[in-house]
Amino acid sequence: MQRSVKSAARAFDLLEVFERQRKPLRVSDLVEALDAPQSSVSMLLKTLVSDGYIDFSPTTREYCPSMRVANLCGWVSHLPDRPRAIEQAMQQLAQTTGETIVLGRLDCTHLQYVSVVHSKQAVRFTPVVGTKRPPHLTATGIMLMTAMDNDRISLLLRRHNAELDVGCKPAHVTDILTEVAKARELGHYQSAGVLNPGHAVIAMLLPSTIRGQRLAMGIGAPQVRLQLHRSHYLDQLIAAVAQC
Repeated sequence: MQRSVKSAARAFDLLEVFERQRKPLRVSDLVEALDAPQSSVSMLLKTLVSDGYIDFSPTTREYCPSMRVANLCGWVSHLPDRPRAIEQAMQQLAQTTGETIVLGRLDCTHLQYVSVVHSKQAVRFTPVVGTKRPPHLTATGIMLMTAMDNDRISLLLRRHNAELDVGCKPAHVTDILTEVAKARELGHYQSAGVLNPGHAVIAMLLPSTIRGQRLAMGIGAPQVRLQLHRSHYLDQLIAAVAQC
């Protein structure tokens, strides 16, 4: 049983590698990225190809997630009455701004990116789907906390502080409540490169929920570029969020 669980975890790790690289890869690339024995990776790829989850090109000797994977569980982030509303809004926002678009949710004491549309510009914000961050250090996290009362926010932050590794900086509850209050009043929030130096995100809370869960959408970009185009980006973000 333990071996089966380990194989399942490695399969997800492999898919995460493709998500980060965003291109077909050879066995050697995957072995290096996973830091795993080549025999294990080859066996896993053989199984996934056989089951239709991975495509293999005999010509280039490269592997790539199949359309089956691309379409798997897409319904999870869909609104019941408008299945593609959020996806379409993110894609349109990426086109009108040329920047990276993120969708985040709260996962216990962390902000987690659940969907990302990457910018095609050379210098860009490059988060990875599944990445978890302290919510009070992200624009999307601050916006998600605007949907909570102050007692719940304080509890979340105290839990975050209790789980911190030695030497990590704790969250200052009073200061963060002040920032959340500002975000509630404005309806949006902009981070300033705390976790990603030189980059910033401006975010808003989506009006709709998915199975009772709140989501926030943001535009991520180099800080100088976001500040230069802030007014235009905010107008586009407001329009995109209204579609959701």
